[in-house]
Amino acid sequence: MDAYSAYAYSTAAWLSLQALPLFVSPKLMVTMLSPDARTPTDLEIYLSRTLSLTVLTLALLNILLSGALPLSSPVNEAEHSPYKGPAAFISTTFHITSLIYVYLNYMATGSVPFMLAMIGNGFLGCFGLWCLLFGGDDSGKSRVSGWPFRNEEERKAKKERMARKHL
Repeated sequence: MDAYSAYAYSTAAWLSLQALPLFVSPKLMVTMLSPDARTPTDLEIYLSRTLSLTVLTLALLNILLSGALPLSSPVNEAEHSPYKGPAAFISTTFHITSLIYVYLNYMATGSVPFMLAMIGNGFLGCFGLWCLLFGGDDSGKSRVSGWPFRNEEERKAKKERMARKHL
């Protein structure tokens, strides 16, 4: 499993963890979030379940677009999904903006669930940034500079290529 697949599955798990209580028990969630004790309206229940289905759809789309779950039957390791970078970028942006929003709410209320949401979104935001920066394919290994260590074998091969080119 590559880094993008691990990121896609962990993002889907985090989003599912947030969406399932909204879908299973929207009355309980709306009642817990309401400042006064009242029964939730039908519109609040509808919006809670719709939000839950939207978040679950986002989780599934993230898995499919990242290539973690192949859509074709013959799986070829050389092929990769062209959408894994954009999917990781969009979901990382989502996690970072959610982190900022939850942080502002945590600073206003000091509530423990907001702190837990900050930890989850912060971890996934950092993991997504890591995937975008370092989690790519290994085809670019020959183009790295080698700093601070020298790659003597590559230097010798390059010198030989240059000598052959000048002949």
